[in-house]
Amino acid sequence: MKISEEAVFRWVVIVGIAGASIVALTQLTRPLFGALWGLVLVCAASWHGFRWVARKRRESRPKDLS
Repeated sequence: MKISEEAVFRWVVIVGIAGASIVALTQLTRPLFGALWGLVLVCAASWHGFRWVARKRRESRPKDLS
């Protein structure tokens, strides 16, 4: 699997924005809300990553020739 520089840059920007939103929410409210928001973002990213891996596995399987 080839990973392009554009794809990596996109993920760096997404992670940076997510981190900034956690810091901003923590600064504006209590630390509990920032921690909960961080947990929500980690769960969403894990779900997205799991779906991406499953899709890549399906794409890499050889086609049935029957």
